[in-house]
Amino acid sequence: MDLMDLSLVFLVLFSGLAFFDGIVLHLWKYKLFQYTDTFYEHKLHTIRSVIFPIILIGLFLFETKGWLFVLVLAITLFDLIIQLFDMREEKGARIRFGGLSTTEYILHVTLTSLHTSMLLLYLIAKPNGSFAFNTSEITLANGIQFLVIMNLLPGAILVALLHLALCHPYFRKVELVSTK
Repeated sequence: MDLMDLSLVFLVLFSGLAFFDGIVLHLWKYKLFQYTDTFYEHKLHTIRSVIFPIILIGLFLFETKGWLFVLVLAITLFDLIIQLFDMREEKGARIRFGGLSTTEYILHVTLTSLHTSMLLLYLIAKPNGSFAFNTSEITLANGIQFLVIMNLLPGAILVALLHLALCHPYFRKVELVSTK
């Protein structure tokens, strides 16, 4: 198993746990999209859910080199910045639920570790010359890499569409304001 294959293993593990965290906990259990105090966190999750398929395509479905690769890395860096904003937001946004549970803290640490490991292994496995600005190359990935991404991509796109749809005001609860 080479480093790129190991990166794919971390990607699959990350994707499975992220699905549980994002769909089961954020959307189904806590319904973060419904409440005024958690809606900003939902918007951050929405941005990340839209970026994730782009990262899958740009890093794994296609082998990119040159300025295209740098562009995909810039998008990936933007995703990491949004992740930091999300981590900062969670404490205040989850007050209505008594804060983050221990299980969710552990899950978030695991997700961050898997995501970071996947990215680092990917970058280490990338051949020399990938960062050269004077060239641009794009080829379709093959073998197991192609198979893994083609299986993850439809679900990632559906999750992004669901997050976007749940941003519509129709899905938010009307919260009554106390006049005491």
